[in-house]
Amino acid sequence: MVNLRLILILLLGVVLSLSAQQATVIPQPASIQEMDGFLTVRQAEAQQWAQATTTRLPQTPHLKVTITPTGLGAEGYSLQVTRKGVQVQAATQLGAYYALQTLRQLLPIQVLTAVSTDKKLTIPLVCIQDQPRFQYRGFMLDVSRHFHPVTEIKRLLDLMAFYKMNRFHWHLTDDDGWRAEIKKYPKLTTVGARSDSCRMNDMQRGLYYQKNYGPYFYTQQEMRDVVAYAQERGIEVVPEIDMPGHFCAALAAYPEFSCDPQASHAVVDGHGGIYEDVLNVASPKAVEFAKDILNELCEIFPYPYIHIGGDECPTSAWERNEQCQEVIAANHLKNPRQLQQRFIKQIHDFLQTKGKKLYVWNECITEEGADVELMQQTGATVFSWYPSRKAARLAAQLKMPTVVSDIHSEDGSYYINRRPSAAEGEPKGAGNGSDTVEKTYTYVPVPIDLPAEQQPYYIGVQATFWSEWVSDSLFLEYLALPKLMAVAESGWTPESQKSWPSFRCRMTTHTQYLDAWGYNYSKHWMLSK
Repeated sequence: MVNLRLILILLLGVVLSLSAQQATVIPQPASIQEMDGFLTVRQAEAQQWAQATTTRLPQTPHLKVTITPTGLGAEGYSLQVTRKGVQVQAATQLGAYYALQTLRQLLPIQVLTAVSTDKKLTIPLVCIQDQPRFQYRGFMLDVSRHFHPVTEIKRLLDLMAFYKMNRFHWHLTDDDGWRAEIKKYPKLTTVGARSDSCRMNDMQRGLYYQKNYGPYFYTQQEMRDVVAYAQERGIEVVPEIDMPGHFCAALAAYPEFSCDPQASHAVVDGHGGIYEDVLNVASPKAVEFAKDILNELCEIFPYPYIHIGGDECPTSAWERNEQCQEVIAANHLKNPRQLQQRFIKQIHDFLQTKGKKLYVWNECITEEGADVELMQQTGATVFSWYPSRKAARLAAQLKMPTVVSDIHSEDGSYYINRRPSAAEGEPKGAGNGSDTVEKTYTYVPVPIDLPAEQQPYYIGVQATFWSEWVSDSLFLEYLALPKLMAVAESGWTPESQKSWPSFRCRMTTHTQYLDAWGYNYSKHWMLSK
């Protein structure tokens, strides 16, 4: 009797091997025309194309790169592969770099993995006109709850570049650990970067506790190294120093800036959560402490924005603090919550002197009692996570830019740290398994009924990864991939041109890259996995 399942698997293998010589590009270009035939070049020349950076664009016998206005914006490009060679046109070096990332995906896999030879290879003929849907296409990694080394961050940056993502949001501090070296305050890392005990969770051992976790942190030189590495790949690094809440690690090191210096202050043990130990925003010395920290980071991160969090900040400590009550009375604040917006405005004014602007989480405008008018004055970009749709709409109504990163809803999620399946044997982690890669891909970030005048304030999407349940790189990659690819396509490709069946096929083909480069990934929803 014929084994139908075996025949189907063999046929699928044939389809996938053929598709490797077709235009299986992620993200799907805005316009792509495939033609009959192939360009033949030597492998050594093609490998030069694959090694391009934003500052080193190759010019070879079969490749011509022209920087010229194209009408496709700063990140757009035109790519033509004919039997005579490859022509790239772009308005900027960055646009040309994205064209070469597309070209990399048209090359046979051995070009990206093998040593250079004189062997000839073929590339499918295409004509592509392409540009991104959103200006912000981000990935956030939390390294506070569990530390992830620079080597792993660079591996993730490589994938971000391959899929044309352009913002790495580096969540450097939280209650569970302070991961950024600040020279003026060394105890932030000698004390704040370690914990007596930390809850661990990895794919080999599952849940367990580790004593004396850390100190784990990035030196200023390591942070500069990451910035430079990302810059070569068209990625801006956005540091986040969460304040005034999620500040336990900092206050464990410097309790004098808390609302109760005589109380016990400790680094949290990797569980995440919300804690009452917050910065004393009524103390001029505490505010100066925050500014000093940001001042050092402004010298390390050259880009226009600094993320200061502003999420999940209880007011109970302020309600018990005499200084805070005096500030409320003296400034005629309506409630303790408005201390938070007052503090954010102070930070905004300081960062303005450094040529920087604010990124914040949506609680800064959505928490009950928040001084929305004061927040509006800052012009901060609002990262909308919960309630994402309501928060993004409010930001747009206030004419504040917003980046969509929904935690979890019936129709999808951009929180890619959540379990991708409820299948038996799935590793323990955040979520119940309903946050599948299909839901991540099909999530619609901009509501179809959004008024036209509000649409320009929806500036991007972000894949967000929290590490409470993830203590090693293997598990990090397993959860993040291939969802990171799905968010990348949502950030680049027009909504009308997205197709889950198409993406599923292309995603499956792209496992050849993940396999060749040694990434771990979830195989749910793969056509052949």
